[in-house]
Amino acid sequence: MTRIDEPLLKEIEAELGEDGVWVAPALRKDVPPAQEARLEEAVVDAPTPTYVVLVELDHRDPLTSGDPDQLANTIRDDTGRSGIYVVPEARIADEPYRLELVAYPEDSGLFTVSAVAGSEHPDDLGAQTLRALELLESGDADRLHDELNGIETGTGPETGTETGTVPTPAAPAGDDGSGSDVAGLLLAVLVLVVAVVGTVRHRRRFPATLPAPPSATGASFTLPPAVLSTVRAAEDRRNEARAQADVLALGEAIDTAELDPRRAASLPAWQAALDHYDVARRILDRDHSPADAVGAIVLAGRGRSALATAARGRGWSPSPGCYFNPLHEGTAAPVRWHDGDLTIRVPACAPCASALEAGEEPSDVLDFVSEGRPAHYFRLDLGPWSATGYGSLDPDLLGRLLDRRT
Repeated sequence: MTRIDEPLLKEIEAELGEDGVWVAPALRKDVPPAQEARLEEAVVDAPTPTYVVLVELDHRDPLTSGDPDQLANTIRDDTGRSGIYVVPEARIADEPYRLELVAYPEDSGLFTVSAVAGSEHPDDLGAQTLRALELLESGDADRLHDELNGIETGTGPETGTETGTVPTPAAPAGDDGSGSDVAGLLLAVLVLVVAVVGTVRHRRRFPATLPAPPSATGASFTLPPAVLSTVRAAEDRRNEARAQADVLALGEAIDTAELDPRRAASLPAWQAALDHYDVARRILDRDHSPADAVGAIVLAGRGRSALATAARGRGWSPSPGCYFNPLHEGTAAPVRWHDGDLTIRVPACAPCASALEAGEEPSDVLDFVSEGRPAHYFRLDLGPWSATGYGSLDPDLLGRLLDRRT
């Protein structure tokens, strides 16, 4: 990553004034001179003044906070150059490159340019940037974006939860978003299910996926796909709404907090609150999955904890949440969990710990739908979310999410 200080900012602004393109030294292996020359030619031929700044932004950078829009605003304010600025978003871990296009005075309609270019060249920053410049000139981005999402044919990408973006299933017709009528109907369905399979007991071990419980007649019972999809969609909407609200509240709390610079011990906690807010906000601002929304809730909670500690003038370290469901409230304590042939210790909230002590599976393990069936999140490949148990197994969740290269 590249820390942008005032001298480097002046260097960037000067080079943009000469040929419209600046490539950070750390990215020259990804954008070789020949490709940089093609970018310079495309910028010269662009119908609108265009400036390309290829840099791996650092969320710890006080000048930009890792925000492409903030970097573009700073350059534009310093130089007075209006037009389109093309800047990569700060990456989390090894996720694909994604450009952000900021235009003055109007930047509407540029999202599709970024989306199409990123889809075609996710791992080639130079090719992705060149493609974005081509799309700006051709005006084909909206049409290609619709085709990528199946809008013309009425079919979109398949839904999945293991990696990448997971589209939330649409609410049924007539749903006003509250889900109250649907919830009532689904509750009745689930009560019927419980009545039919009344002999089912909690499983003592966690299977890779959740099989349908046997019915009294020995036949298996599975919720209809439409019902399962509706239940999951309602839960996903609740988590999404909570994530947006929690992250917004954290940002407002940070804005109104008063930092006492004389309390040096609290400065790391203050920075931790800022960092957690920044990453959670960026997760929600891009295309994201239901698993990411839960992650944003966890990050916002950690940010609130750090901010409260900073206000007291103390240092901060994150406390582990419940491994079985990071949305569970209360203190988590280590417990023994028999997972197949393994016996491991994981942090669990009081209700989950009580279930384990009784030899039962906790009743509210965090699940996502995979291949049409609910599966425990830690059985899926959700990157740092599942690998760290949403931070319950690794206190440095932020470090696992962010690329620590300097």
